[in-house]
Amino acid sequence: MGSQPVEFEEFAACLRALRERAGLSYGALARKTGIGSSSLHRYCSGSYVPQDYGVAHRFATACGASPEELRRLHRLWALADAARESGVEVQVEVQVDVEVEEDSGQDGTHGSDSGPDPDPAPAPDSAAAPRPPWHRRKPHPLLTLALVLALGATAWGIAAVSGSTDDEERPLLSPKCPESVSVGQRGTCVREAQRLLAGTGAELDVDGAFGPQTLRRVTAFQVLSRLDVDGVVGEETKRALYAPKVRMDTWAPAKVRQRVREVFRAVPDQAVALADCQSRLDPLHVVPNADGTRNWGVFQIPDTALRGLGGTPRDAMDPEWNIRAVHRLWTRTKNFGGLPRCARATSPTPVAPGLIEAPAGPPTAPPVDDAPAPPASTTAVCPAPGQRFKTLTDLRVYLVGPGRRLYYVPDAIVYFNLWDDWNGVAVVSAGVFADCGWDEARELADASLARTDGDARTYIWDAWYGYRPIPDRTAFTRYGFSEAKVQRRPSLSPVGADARWQ
Repeated sequence: MGSQPVEFEEFAACLRALRERAGLSYGALARKTGIGSSSLHRYCSGSYVPQDYGVAHRFATACGASPEELRRLHRLWALADAARESGVEVQVEVQVDVEVEEDSGQDGTHGSDSGPDPDPAPAPDSAAAPRPPWHRRKPHPLLTLALVLALGATAWGIAAVSGSTDDEERPLLSPKCPESVSVGQRGTCVREAQRLLAGTGAELDVDGAFGPQTLRRVTAFQVLSRLDVDGVVGEETKRALYAPKVRMDTWAPAKVRQRVREVFRAVPDQAVALADCQSRLDPLHVVPNADGTRNWGVFQIPDTALRGLGGTPRDAMDPEWNIRAVHRLWTRTKNFGGLPRCARATSPTPVAPGLIEAPAGPPTAPPVDDAPAPPASTTAVCPAPGQRFKTLTDLRVYLVGPGRRLYYVPDAIVYFNLWDDWNGVAVVSAGVFADCGWDEARELADASLARTDGDARTYIWDAWYGYRPIPDRTAFTRYGFSEAKVQRRPSLSPVGADARWQ
C-alpha cells in the first residue's frame, strides 16, 4: 500500500498528545474506553484510522480533552478518513475508467447504436505505464462529491445527537451531576469543575473534594466572568466553565511580594507580612464573612472599604490595583486599621496564641475582652469528636470536629461565639498531636452559630466552609455549643450541601 498519507500522522499525533498529557497507559485507556489496547496503539502510531469518529471521541474524552480539542480532533479525523476513502474509491474509479475505455471508439468517442466498430483499436495496456501511488491519484469528480456529502452527513449526525454526547463532552451539564455543585461535595462532578477551573489557569488541587480552595476559585471565576457570585457551580457557571472567556493565571507570590515592597517603601516588611498573612500573596484570594460580605485579593479588602475606594471585586483581584488601593488607605492613616485582622489568614497552622493566662481563682464566664484561659483538667489520649482541649504549653483551644479533623479556635472572641464558658476544656499532653496522628489543625475562622426563621436546624459558620448544618440536637449537644450563642439571620449563604457537622 505504500507510505501512509500525512493526514494519518496528523490525526495520530493529536491522539498521542492527548494520551501523554493525561498520563494514561494503553491498558488504562482500554479500560476507560472499551477499545482494545492493540487498536489504541495502532491509532496512535498512525498505521490505522478508525472508521467511526465515535471511537476517537471516546479516546479523547477519556484523556480529558476540552471542547476545542474535540473539534480539532474531529477535523483531523475527517481529513484522515477522506484520505483513506480516496484510496478505496480510486480502485472503483480505475475499474470504471477501464470499462469506459473498452466501450469507447478509436477516437475516444462512444460507439453508435448500429453496432461495434468492425475494426476497433485494441484496448490500451494498463501495465504499459506505472500508476502513481494511490494517495496521489485524483478521485473521480462524482466520487469526490459523494465523499463530501458523506462527511456532511457525519457532521450533521454528530450535531443531531449532541445532546447525547453532553454526558461525555460536558458531564457537569448531564443528569449525572447535580444541578448545583457546592461546598462539601465530593466525586467526579467536583473533579470536573476543578479540571475546568485549572484549565483557565487557576491554581488548585484537582482532587474531587469541594473545599475552601475550590470555593475561592469558583467565586473568583464568577467575579472575573461577570456572573452572579454565590460560590456555587450552578447552570450559568457550568456553561461559562465550558466556554471560558477569562484567564485565572495571575501574579506569582514572588512578584506580589516584590511589588508590595516597591509600593510600600516606608514599611515594606510590615506590608509584606500583612499581605502574606491575609492571602498568602494570592491575588485571587476570596474569604466570605458570616454576614454575606467578602474580603478580596492580596490585602483582603472588605466590601465596605472597597466601596469607599470606588472599586469592585473585579478591581480588587487585580494585584496592582489592590496594592495601590491599600497604599492609599495607609497613606491617610499610617496604619492598616481598615483591613481585617490577620486571624482570617488561611494557614491551618496556628500563628500565635490567642488566649491570655488565667488569673488565680475559679473560672467564671467573664466578658469576652478579658476572658481567662481554660481551667486544667485531664482526659484520655486521642480525644473523641466534640472534645475541646489544650496543652500545658499552648494556650490555644483545639476542637475535634467531624471525621476526627482537628480545628483550633484562634482567640477568645471566636471561642465565646460558640460556648458560654471554659467548662469542658481538657488539658492533655503535648504529645497528643503525634500520638493521634494530627499534623495540622484548621482554623475555625470567625466561627459562629446561626439559624433562620422556619428552620429548626442550627448551622456553624466559619470562613473556610461557609455555613454547615448541625443535623440534630444530639450533634449540637455533643460539641457543647451554647443555645444562647445562636444568632437569627434572614438567610444563610453559602451553605455546604453535603458538609454536615456531626
